[in-house]
Order: sequence, then structure tokens, then C-alpha cells
Amino acid sequence: MKTLFLLIFLTIASFGVFAQLKLGSAKSQVNFREGPGINYKIVSTIDNSNLLVILPRESRNNYIEVFDIESSAYGFVSEKLITVTDTLYYQKQHFFERAGENETGGVEIELLNQTSNPLYVWINTNSYNLSPFEKKVLIMDKEDVTFFSSAPGLFPVFGKEILKKGSTYRWNFSL
Repeated sequence: MKTLFLLIFLTIASFGVFAQLKLGSAKSQVNFREGPGINYKIVSTIDNSNLLVILPRESRNNYIEVFDIESSAYGFVSEKLITVTDTLYYQKQHFFERAGENETGGVEIELLNQTSNPLYVWINTNSYNLSPFEKKVLIMDKEDVTFFSSAPGLFPVFGKEILKKGSTYRWNFSL
């Protein structure tokens, strides 16, 4: 299963380049925490055999944000406990379908989870958990959107797009 995900990531990475995403593994069993430090609650514990996506954000208090592909768990992990195994490059993708104009003047994104699976979405510095068949509307000031998404039974996707302020976009997740 991990090999399949790695092959998918490597295939995606072989196309056009925008930025990068790092993959890694834990040096030993590690705790995922709600925030960047030992004072935050432990969300889950993962094994060192799991493939991790290191989300593209600066470390805080020597903790980084990671996503475990196998369990769909997300949290903060001590940076010194993670080994980077690969760097993948975002391809030029168009997951966000333009759906019209908006009154906010910002970038409005409708996330639509049209699956029976819970969905994890990371956009710029924010993460979102969408229940099956849930819709969530985001309003953003930035036009540059860096994203990662995964769910049990779905292939992870990641990329970067430049969206237009004053426009509404829709991202439909389906099987």
C-alpha cells in the first residue's frame, strides 16, 4: 500500500514544477500532538513504518506538521524524530473549478466532500476535516493556494494554484 502511494506521488512529481512537498518516516514510534510542543494533547501514536507527508510550513518550537497516509492521522511531531526520505515537486494542476464572482473581494473556495469517507484538506497554513458529504466554504485573502488532501480509500493529491480575487471556486472530491 505504501509503495502504491509512493509511486503515485512520484508519478505526479514528474510533471511541471511549482514547489515541493517532503515525504518521510518516523525514526521510532512517535506521538502526534494537537500543537507544536510537549504541552499539547497527544492525538495518536504512529509506527515508524508509516509514510508521512511533511506539510509545507515552517517548524514551530522544533515541531513540524505531518500527515500519516496510512491512518489519515494529522498532527505535530518533534522535528528530530522525522527522517526526510524524498522531496516531491508539485505539478501544475487545476482542482479548483471557477464557479463565478463573489461579493467578498477575496478568494472563495467551496470544498465539497462527495464521498462516504472523512476527508483531510490542508490549504496554505490551515487544515480542515470534512465529514462524508459535507460542504465547507473558505474565504481567503491570498491568491496563491498550496494544498494537500487525502482520505481513506482515496489517492492523496497536492499542488499549488493561483486563483483570482473576487472569484468563487469549487473543489469537488469524489471517487
